[in-house]
Amino acid sequence: MPASDSPQPWRSDHPWNPAGEAGPAERQARRVLWWGVAAAAVLLPWNALAAGRPDLISPGAVAMANLVPAALLLRWAWLRRGWQRTGAARLRFDRFPFFLGEPFEAVVEIGPSGCRQGVVEVTLACLEHRLQDAAEGQAWTEVEVYRATQVILAAPETAVTFELPAPARGLGTEVRTPEGRRWELRLSGRVGAKAQGSFPVPVYAPPVDEVDAPG
Repeated sequence: MPASDSPQPWRSDHPWNPAGEAGPAERQARRVLWWGVAAAAVLLPWNALAAGRPDLISPGAVAMANLVPAALLLRWAWLRRGWQRTGAARLRFDRFPFFLGEPFEAVVEIGPSGCRQGVVEVTLACLEHRLQDAAEGQAWTEVEVYRATQVILAAPETAVTFELPAPARGLGTEVRTPEGRRWELRLSGRVGAKAQGSFPVPVYAPPVDEVDAPG
């Protein structure tokens, strides 16, 4: 019988973009924009009601509430202007997803303000939550269980390759367990380079085909 389809957790456990990941500044700007648009949408019917029936709802109260989405959208514009002016690091995936036992291959894109001089330390790390002793008993703490680091010249684009640990290590991304295991790639500028930030990366256990044993 043909092998059955293997589970593909990367399709549902995180809103991955198969092309890559934006930097922290760009992600923050997108979150602020989303909240601003959502707040404006929630207030839209209240604005209509205040305009048509001011006896039911105070236009002044609605106007005060409108300051919330306005402030969020102004902050989004400020954040967007900042990372577009100075540039922001991005990570471009050569494939999607990445599997344990195979190479991790991606392209680090650094904004113009960060690639004029110096070097960038690139770290690929796996982190998971573990139950550890604390002053008031046991508590879940995120600890680093795997790390690999390399240093690259600060340049507009640089390809990076890491050899991922073997599948037997059991370090695939897993968000549906108490451990909450995840992978990230971190940038840290050195000797004048301004690149900073971290990116979630899709590193998973390779799918295993389940083949029925012959009868």
